[in-house]
Amino acid sequence: MNICKLFFGLIAVAGLAGCAAPPASQYYTLMPASKAATPQTLHNGKYAIRVLPVSVPEQVDRPQIVLGTPNSAEVTLLNGSLWASPLSDEIRQALSSELSAQLGVLSIPAGPVPDKLALWRIGVTVQRFDSLYGRHALLDASWRLEQQGREDGSLKLCRTVLQVPVAEGVVPMVEGQRLAVQYLAATIAAQLSEKKLDVPAGRIIINGCA
Repeated sequence: MNICKLFFGLIAVAGLAGCAAPPASQYYTLMPASKAATPQTLHNGKYAIRVLPVSVPEQVDRPQIVLGTPNSAEVTLLNGSLWASPLSDEIRQALSSELSAQLGVLSIPAGPVPDKLALWRIGVTVQRFDSLYGRHALLDASWRLEQQGREDGSLKLCRTVLQVPVAEGVVPMVEGQRLAVQYLAATIAAQLSEKKLDVPAGRIIINGCA
């Protein structure tokens, strides 16, 4: 089993190290790679967005990257592979960055906004954040859109389940979860902009709003 190979490989490395200093931890982020600003990514001024604090399951709400085991309730904590910030913050910041870039609008994390600027509040609750080594990354999230100050039916309640195949290795695993967050941002952006959803085929398992 691939996850077993990883686990015993880590043990072997630890054994060879002997009395040497423990290896330095590796840190990972879900934030997209930095890109130079282009006219398409500058804000359009029609409205702004605010991604509210994200809720994540307690099982994965920890510094270590957590790997699941296929057909089992067993999980493995990678003590040498850590998130750069709390997982809920990683998801929130990545969503905020992706939505701002995809929609071309400002993301305002907190504080007041000008009276004439509409503000969409985006709440996300992650139901599952599964990382199956060498298989796939799965993100199951319920989310809500609400335009601040309006009570005319602008509220939307939605759920999206995404699955991204991954190769063996921690880096591919993190990249799979990063892509899942990117695709979640794309589904939210499509709902806000009322444009066609552009996500690779086979990545979306469930997507709908009430």
